Amino acid sequence: GRPGPGSTSSSNPWSNEEVKIFLSLLADERIQCELDGSVRNEKIFQGLALAMSTHGFERTSKQCREKIKKLKAEYRSVKDHGSRSGADRRHWKWFAEMDAIYGERPVSNGRESGVDTATPAHTGPRDNGE
Repeated sequence: GRPGPGSTSSSNPWSNEEVKIFLSLLADERIQCELDGSVRNEKIFQGLALAMSTHGFERTSKQCREKIKKLKAEYRSVKDHGSRSGADRRHWKWFAEMDAIYGERPVSNGRESGVDTATPAHTGPRDNGE
């Protein structure tokens, strides 16, 4: 059964296995394109919640959104701190996964890249024939 509307993410912490699955879903390039683009985020989080449930984890889209927010905040603080000391990166267990997703590019410049006329080959995330 699904958790009732009263249940919050704090009373139901994410297991390591759950975060691992979540990050692998989040790493999907299409999802990154959509998070950057104009698709309403709520729709994406609903999709993530649905995907999580196929792995046996019941999470609401709201919980997924909060989790991304937390992970990104943690990632940024580790990255900022790590650039000074270098020690913290290995210390945070999700750094490698988050860095693979968010480390390559600025976290919020997806919108402009879709309009780049110099690269007509990449017309957008939603026409790759799936």
